[in-house]
Amino acid sequence: MNEQFARRVQKLMKINMKCEVPPEIISRLVNDSIGLDNRITGKSDKEVIDILILKDDQHDSKSIGLMYHILTSADNLELYQRIIRFINGGGVEYWHNVLCNMNMILFECWPHIHLACREQLVRLIREAIRQNVKQIENVLMNAYRVANGCFDNVSKQRIFAKLAAIIRENDAWFKSQKAAAALVGNIITCTTSVISYTPAPITASDTFRESMTDFVCWVIRNRKMDCLTLGRDFMLVLIRLGRLPQVEEIWKDILMNPASYGVASTEDYWGKNHYLQHVRISIELERKIMFMVHNGGKNLLIYFSWFSNKYFRGNDGPALRAECVRHLLYMTMDPAKVPPAAFENRIQLLHLIVSTAPPGPEQQWLKLCLFADWFGCDDRNPTNFNYVELPLNVVRYALFLSPSTPHPNSIVQGSHCSQFANSLLEYVCKSVDVLQPSSAEYIRRNVNNAMRYCRDRLQHNLAQILENSKIDRKVSELLRVVFPDFVRNPNGNPLIRPAKKKEDQPAAPITKPRASSSDEKPSTSSATPPVAIDRPSSSNTDRLGEKEKKEKEDKEDKDLKSMVKLLRGEIGVKMEALRAQWKDLDDDADKCETIEALLQHMLNTEENFDEAQQDLAAQCLQTIMGTVVTPEQSLLPEKEKDLSEAFTHPVYSFMKILCSPPDNDDNSREMLTTMMASMREKDSSLTYVLLYFIKGTYGTSANKVISCYRDIAKISGRGVDEMLATDLQLCAVNDNRLFGYLFIFSFVQFEKEVMESPMLMATLCANLDAAQLRKFLSEIIREEIKLFRKDTFSKMLMESVEWSTAAQWIFWHLVHADGVPVEWFLSCVPRMDSKIHDEAISNMLLMLKRMDREPWPGLIRSIFQRLPQKDDKFPIDALKVLIEDSDQCGKIAEIVSSLLKTLISQNDILGVGIKSTKKGQQYKLTVQQVIEHLQHFSATCVEKKNKNTEAFLGKHVMQEAFASIRA
Repeated sequence: MNEQFARRVQKLMKINMKCEVPPEIISRLVNDSIGLDNRITGKSDKEVIDILILKDDQHDSKSIGLMYHILTSADNLELYQRIIRFINGGGVEYWHNVLCNMNMILFECWPHIHLACREQLVRLIREAIRQNVKQIENVLMNAYRVANGCFDNVSKQRIFAKLAAIIRENDAWFKSQKAAAALVGNIITCTTSVISYTPAPITASDTFRESMTDFVCWVIRNRKMDCLTLGRDFMLVLIRLGRLPQVEEIWKDILMNPASYGVASTEDYWGKNHYLQHVRISIELERKIMFMVHNGGKNLLIYFSWFSNKYFRGNDGPALRAECVRHLLYMTMDPAKVPPAAFENRIQLLHLIVSTAPPGPEQQWLKLCLFADWFGCDDRNPTNFNYVELPLNVVRYALFLSPSTPHPNSIVQGSHCSQFANSLLEYVCKSVDVLQPSSAEYIRRNVNNAMRYCRDRLQHNLAQILENSKIDRKVSELLRVVFPDFVRNPNGNPLIRPAKKKEDQPAAPITKPRASSSDEKPSTSSATPPVAIDRPSSSNTDRLGEKEKKEKEDKEDKDLKSMVKLLRGEIGVKMEALRAQWKDLDDDADKCETIEALLQHMLNTEENFDEAQQDLAAQCLQTIMGTVVTPEQSLLPEKEKDLSEAFTHPVYSFMKILCSPPDNDDNSREMLTTMMASMREKDSSLTYVLLYFIKGTYGTSANKVISCYRDIAKISGRGVDEMLATDLQLCAVNDNRLFGYLFIFSFVQFEKEVMESPMLMATLCANLDAAQLRKFLSEIIREEIKLFRKDTFSKMLMESVEWSTAAQWIFWHLVHADGVPVEWFLSCVPRMDSKIHDEAISNMLLMLKRMDREPWPGLIRSIFQRLPQKDDKFPIDALKVLIEDSDQCGKIAEIVSSLLKTLISQNDILGVGIKSTKKGQQYKLTVQQVIEHLQHFSATCVEKKNKNTEAFLGKHVMQEAFASIRA
């Protein structure tokens, strides 16, 4: 390494060249600058420009070498101006090369180079904006992105001040940009993040915080329409800035003149997503997060400890945590390209970022960032539902997380576990009414939309989360008030909801989220005595319930009228007539007859009744007919065999024509299936009610019409197993008696899906009670049902180890009843963790003990495939079980001896835990690994009463094998 190279490297970054190696990109900058100097030294400006624009094989190297001189010319104004002349002489096309190199330096070199070099890059951005170079706005956006990731507050403030000054002095350019929504959004979010952790000024000369606040407000006022791109993150920005005078003016402007911002009210911001979350953190941070999500696994806590030490310990730590939370929520993950564990790693990482933040305002802000998409989950925008499942998964993860000893080098000192899960749920419930009081009902509706979506999509049992015994009583009461449709009242009493504010008390918009978690400390001021809260009398409660019911009915009727008006032609006329006369119809028979007549008209109409009109008609019909499911009341009559009066609701008339359309017309069946799928989006109980109708009506002939259920799943964009698992889970929560009536029927009709779907098996095992289990086992024994298949059993078994203990025991009862042989789970034996998979390991030992065939080499090999560990007793117990029979003991000895000789002949002698190249094997089996297992076996089992261990190890074939090893 020559002296010239070392000197140039040190101009770019701080490094000890005697013991450190510069990053590859820095070395390239230096080498290309040396090569460029060799070519242009002594040349005139025109000759230099000709050399630079010449498109030879050194074209990229020349432009990168030129960037080196830009970065290192802070003290040489003449050199900087000369290089600018070179760039301008190259024309527009050469400016494009320079912009590409600027982005490369921002992404790859920014964390390494000196502050002076960074300022030179900002200086070049200023020059490009002054000359109105095309696409410079993209470079400016990336500059904000990487500047927000700097971890030196002094340099960060200097860079942000310079970037703001550039935009202010080129305000005409900034205001004239037509497609700059991404740039505006990035400026607002990144600058707000810096303002949030900048301390209040102490001296009059410290104006950074004030100037940045003025700058953000100036950007908002001049690019009002572009703020809509931020969606609900724009609301988070205004809340984060707090009650500053400049921000108060923005709030007032939005409330008084919302049309200038392109919205009707603040609700339009809450109901819109911000799709550019990935540009709010630096490339360096994004790469580290991506690595932890893809490769975290068991080491995620160690990785996060390092990550937190490096990035979250400074003043900007809380702000960076918030940016990381929003980035993780919107991270795009293709299931075909990411490891299966990545989705759970993302949930665990979100939990770590929020739970390890200091309690108080900082953690409260992170909770708001986590659940902001719930508060804006407006069902008018379907994409809102894409981001609401993760926060509830974080609650689920915290709720079922067991306290464990932290890693000795970790800053994560334990976990909040269920206490943290309680604080998250409490925060959501309390924030509904206090986050923005003027929109409290809108936010309440949105969080219920989010919970409804989670109920349909979340694979885990929602009731096990919301009604878990670890949820505090006060939090459970809050959940029942905010989510009355999802949390059951244990006493069966009507829910008592808080009274609304009086109209004469104006509610100003809240610009800062109020604390609403268990982290709050109650005020102990003696000036205000505690106030006793009287429970409302039963008559007041009844009046309140009637009033809310009336308001709900009025709203549904208003929405129904709007939908009916959108229906075209005679169908719209008939639907309006049906709506008007529905309440006047005397009984269900008349209603069913009217519904059937309308459906017959739809099937026979010659009008343009396209898919959009079908969806609209389906929603109108569903609203008019209402739901079949009644809380706390089973659809199944007391006498299960007498269903003559069970199917009188008008919905069953729709299902009757769906299952048996006139003349078995395929077009009619397709139209009705589309309508049923649309109705299910509003009432997800309809499809398990359809299963009930098919079983109760068609009995043993159900297989002729069950295809309509599959068609609904296909049109809904779901797998049959996924929809069936969701339906059975919802049925178990709503109507356990009906679940007991349906689950056997469902498993018979969908036998193929059952054998392939761990999700369905998990739903079954999580909800069976003792009587239902006995009934199910009887069906299996009589060979009415087949549950498992050899090619899918190992996958189902590995999924089952993550279930609750009760669910796993039910699973193993089914395994034993179905007669699953031992060889089906041999591939899972090496993968079982002796510390956490107790249920599976216990049942495997029982199956080995009851095995009715002679042992074979594959069985012994799978036992020895486990990595030898002193606290792992499974290989010891398995061998002990297998050698209990004296005749079988000799057979086991022959197999072990043959295995050792085979390994010796293959030269697989030394090493433990060596990765295997064979498909289906995680580790290579070696002689050393087998011997270690036998040593543990010998140390544990010798000198016992029956002397089986001594007899096994003393067999002649075993002694021969040991002699071969010693030789």
